Amino acid sequence: MNEARKRLFMSPRRSLILLNTFLRTGLDAVQFNFVTKTEDQMSEARKELFMRVRRILSLALVVSPGLLAAWSQPAASQTKYPARPIDIIVPFAPGAATDATARVTANYLEKKWGTRINVINKPGGNSVPANLEVYNAAPDGYTLMLDSQSSASMLPAAMRELPFKVLDRTFVAIVTASPFIMIVSANSPIKALKEVVEEAKNDPAAFTWGSLGGAGMQDFGTRQFLKAIGVDVTRTKPVIAPGGAPLVTMTAGGLLKVGASTAQGILPAYRSKIVKPLAQTGKTRHPDFPDTPTFEEAGYPSVTCYFWAGISAPPKLPRQIVDAWNKALKEAFADPEFVTRVKKTGGVPFYKDDRETRAYVEAEMKEVSALWGLK
Repeated sequence: MNEARKRLFMSPRRSLILLNTFLRTGLDAVQFNFVTKTEDQMSEARKELFMRVRRILSLALVVSPGLLAAWSQPAASQTKYPARPIDIIVPFAPGAATDATARVTANYLEKKWGTRINVINKPGGNSVPANLEVYNAAPDGYTLMLDSQSSASMLPAAMRELPFKVLDRTFVAIVTASPFIMIVSANSPIKALKEVVEEAKNDPAAFTWGSLGGAGMQDFGTRQFLKAIGVDVTRTKPVIAPGGAPLVTMTAGGLLKVGASTAQGILPAYRSKIVKPLAQTGKTRHPDFPDTPTFEEAGYPSVTCYFWAGISAPPKLPRQIVDAWNKALKEAFADPEFVTRVKKTGGVPFYKDDRETRAYVEAEMKEVSALWGLK
């Protein structure tokens, strides 16, 4: 390749300018030639047009690699990310498990990226308002959401008419998870999970359990459990609580046969000895509940519900921004200090990248549809 061709390949901008000039020159010539009058002149003009078009096309073949290189790079890749503060929308109140995860993650990335990360709580409306804010934001990586199954895979169970499609969002990563833990009051005569099974089977109509109205891991895990023991959930009696903390309080007070929550949600009541944990999800026991068997150990491996927290973004977030988040989060889980702070929230490290997260949510949505009888 001669030196002139090398310069064209190496400079897309120069290629664009040159091709534009050539095209304009060719078109000007064509316009001039076709105002001629005689047949001979028309024939000569056609020949001239053919030759110019052939030269233009030849030039296009020469400069096209440079042009493709210029056109194939999105604008976002031309600037450093992040270049300004980032907002993480949390669809739950301050102090919740998702809020704690958002703040631990934001704190780590602020130090890593040298950029301010704002954690903004926007609770209410079954997470729909927070979702809409993220869906309507520009897909530039500066507005994201602290997501969970309550605001994603379980949302169709709580609201049948959503103003968006759950799977249209960009799933970036799952950061942490906490097991579903079934509990009873410390004063309950029930001492083990097998006794819960007997109660539910013998008198389903009297079997009261704590619900958050549909979009909660309490509902998800309890429905998994009832299906596993062969009890029709529609024959049981869910009691709706206004939140996870009140549900634990209701259970401790004996208003429910069984309740459930995350490790973080149960820990204060457990340490105060007002509730008894009976079983937890997971392959291994949570470090704060070493004496509580897993559902798998108890013979119910299909009870697998986890409360997860992760990062989502508007639809069509550019690949390079997704990659930047996953690179940073993967490095975070190699940092002992970050892992320790995650564990202090009551969660356990549960990192999944964007593709794994989408697959996880899709599988969860299918199970939710089956458990709730959705179409």
